[in-house]
Amino acid sequence: MPPRTAGITESQSPEYAARTARNRALLLDFVRLYYDEMKVRKAFERYVHPDYMQHNPAVTDGREAAIAHLEGLLARPTVSMDVRRILVDGDYGFVHLIGRQGPEDPGHALMNIFRFADGLIVEHWDVAQPVPATTASGRGMG
Repeated sequence: MPPRTAGITESQSPEYAARTARNRALLLDFVRLYYDEMKVRKAFERYVHPDYMQHNPAVTDGREAAIAHLEGLLARPTVSMDVRRILVDGDYGFVHLIGRQGPEDPGHALMNIFRFADGLIVEHWDVAQPVPATTASGRGMG
C-alpha cells in the first residue's frame, strides 16, 4: 500500500504553485461577488460550471439549483456573511465564515469547500454549526 502522503510532493512543484495562485485569484473574486456584494447569480455564472456537483444534502446538482437555493437564503436585507479566512491549495479552496440572518442572530459557523477544474468551480461541500452563546474553551467560532 502506498503511503497516504505520496501526493504531497506534487505541492512543491512550480506547476502546483501556479495552479494554486490561479485558483486563489478565482476564489477571491468569487468571494467578493458572492459573500461581500451578495451577487449570487453574477458570481455563479462567472465562476461556477453549469454541471456543478453538490454535496449539500438540501441542494440538487447544477449551477442553477445552487443559485436558486442561495438567492432564497440571502433574500433578507439583514443577512450578513463575515468571511474569516480563505485557503487555497491546488484544486481545492476553503472559505470559513460566520453567516447571520440578522443583527440579533448569533449565526452559524460555515466552511465551504470548493474543487476547481479548468478555471471554474466544479464541486462543493459544506459544513455548518450554530454559534453557541459560550464555548468550553472560551473561544468563538470565527
